[in-house]
Amino acid sequence: MIKLQQPSLSKRIWSRVRNSRGFTMLELAISVGMATFVVLGMYGIFTLQTKQLMNQDMHMEMHQNGRFALEILSRSIRMAGFGSRGDIVGVMGAGSSDGNVQETIVSYDGYGTDGSDAITVAYMEPSLVMNTKYSTVEGCTTSTITFDPNHLDYFDKLMQFKSGDLLMCYDYAAIGTNNSYLWSITSDASTSTPFGTINVDSSAATLSDFSAACAATANLTPVMRCSKGQVMTFYIDDTDNAIGPGTPAHPVLMMDLNGNFPNNDDVPLVDNVEDLQIQYCVDGGSNDTDCSIFSNWSNTVTTGNAENVWMVRIHIVLRSPKEDMQGFTWTSNVRPAVGNNTASSTSDGYYRNVVVTEVTVRNHRLF
Repeated sequence: MIKLQQPSLSKRIWSRVRNSRGFTMLELAISVGMATFVVLGMYGIFTLQTKQLMNQDMHMEMHQNGRFALEILSRSIRMAGFGSRGDIVGVMGAGSSDGNVQETIVSYDGYGTDGSDAITVAYMEPSLVMNTKYSTVEGCTTSTITFDPNHLDYFDKLMQFKSGDLLMCYDYAAIGTNNSYLWSITSDASTSTPFGTINVDSSAATLSDFSAACAATANLTPVMRCSKGQVMTFYIDDTDNAIGPGTPAHPVLMMDLNGNFPNNDDVPLVDNVEDLQIQYCVDGGSNDTDCSIFSNWSNTVTTGNAENVWMVRIHIVLRSPKEDMQGFTWTSNVRPAVGNNTASSTSDGYYRNVVVTEVTVRNHRLF
C-alpha cells in the first residue's frame, strides 16, 4: 500500500489565500457605474413625483380659492336689494361726493387694468332688522333714529351698531313710493343717550337724492324697518401701487366696504384671482324674463334698472400661485377670453382654471 503524504497546514492556508482573488478594477468600475445609474434613476423618479405633488397642491389651492370666491360673491349678490326696491337714497347715493352707490346693484364693465369687471351690491343686514319706535316721529333732517331697546331682542341688536357703520331704513309707508334711506352712524349705539337711539349724520338730508325723496320740511314714517346697511364692492387688484396687496404677479380679489374703492382699507379676499367677469339677466318690464336666452344678458346694468336684474352670472379666472414646476411654457398658458374680456397675448408657465356660476336675485321682488 502506498501512503499519500498530506500537505502541511501552513501550505494549505497559503494555497487558499492565493486562490481567493478580489474584484478587478474593471469589475469595480462597472459595479459603481450600475449603482450610480440606479441611484440617478430613483432620484429622477423622486424629483418627478415631488414636482407632480407640488403641481397637485397648486391645483388644489386653485380649486379652494375658486370655491371661496364664488361662495362670498354668490352670497353677497344674492342678498342685493334686501330692504329696498332697488334704489337707496342718502350717503353714497347720486347726491353724494363719490356717487358710487345709488342702486342695490352697480356694474363696472372693464374696470380693471386687464379688463376685469367690478360690482357693487347693497342690502340690509337681515340678522339685525328692527322697527323704529312707533311713538316717535322724526323729521327728514333728524340726527337720531329711535328704537325701543326693551322690545324683543333689540337691546342685543343695538349693541352691534358702531360708529362708521351704515344705518339703512326701509320706509314702506312713504306717499307715492317706497323709499330706502342710508345714513352714516356717528357714534356707537351703546353710548347713545338715551339708550335706544342711533346717532346719524344729518347732512345726508342735504343730498339731492335724499331731499327729493324726503323734503326738509317733511317727516319720516313713524315705523320704519331698519338694520345695518351693507355696501360691498368686489374687484380685482392687479397693479403695483400703494393701494391693496395685488400685483401683476399675484392678483387679488378685493372687497371694499365703504363705497370708495380702491382704497388702502379694502379687504383682500382671495389670492391669484386673475379676472372677474360679470353678466346680468335683466327683465325688460314683462316680469317673465327667460334667462336661458342669451340675448337677455348684458355686461352692464343701466341706471335706474337695478330692480329689474333677475340673475347674475359670475366668471372667475383663477391662476396657480407658481409657474409649472416642470419649467414648461405652453401656448395655452395664457389668460383665456371670458365674458367680453379678450384673451391675453402673453404665454407663461401658470396653470389656470375658469369657474362660472349663476345667482338669482330675488330680493327686489320681495317688497
